[in-house]
Amino acid sequence: MKLKIYRVPASHPCQAVIRGAELKGIEHKVVDLAPLTQPIVATMLFGSRTVPAMKIIGGPNGKEKAQTTVKCLRALESLQPEPAFYPAEANARERVLAAEAWGVGEIQNLTRRIVWVALAAKPDALLSFDSNLPLPDAIAKPAGPAVIWGERKLNNASDDQVRADLEVLPKMIDEIDEYIAGGVIGNAQPNAADLTILSNLWLLRSIADLRPLIDSRPAGRKTREVFGEAPGEIPEGALEAAWLTAVNAAAGATVGA
Repeated sequence: MKLKIYRVPASHPCQAVIRGAELKGIEHKVVDLAPLTQPIVATMLFGSRTVPAMKIIGGPNGKEKAQTTVKCLRALESLQPEPAFYPAEANARERVLAAEAWGVGEIQNLTRRIVWVALAAKPDALLSFDSNLPLPDAIAKPAGPAVIWGERKLNNASDDQVRADLEVLPKMIDEIDEYIAGGVIGNAQPNAADLTILSNLWLLRSIADLRPLIDSRPAGRKTREVFGEAPGEIPEGALEAAWLTAVNAAAGATVGA
């Protein structure tokens, strides 16, 4: 069997699928698409503009394609049932499915917006992100601001929106901690909801301004256990200090608890 996973470098939905393949022990090749090209390339290859996307040859269904995080995780489950991403027991399965859907909902868009606005303030940090694209820094560095501008437009990542996103981010991390406390995610064996939810924090940990809040919480500790270190490094000061009131208050409350 051959499996190719198509991604944009450092994409958190894509990393959820790549980590899923690793946990399943499925050999795979990662194909990087340059930022801003994926709407065209993915549409040509898969019929829709988004990644992650997968091509499978020689699996149970012969040649097969899957697109979107959830459909790709389902395809991995069919290729290799163990370790299971979805519990067999009905109530537990419903809880994981609901949490999985939450992980690919608004928190996924919020993560994109915050990262692209942070990169706009520190564009050289784009070079720190993991990529298999054959672009030397001499080309990638001057192209960075244009890529960041385009991604901000594509993802509606305005300053005002990101300021609002940062107000609700601590509450979203509270929800993740509740999923962990309730045993929905954060168990010894990661499930589909671990992958869709914690991949958001994996990427947000690239922002030094946010890392103290994330790392002080059970959600941050589980993120590091499942995904390892962040894929890049955006230095402190990328986010306006006035935007971080709720984030810093939440971080301070955790330290003082």
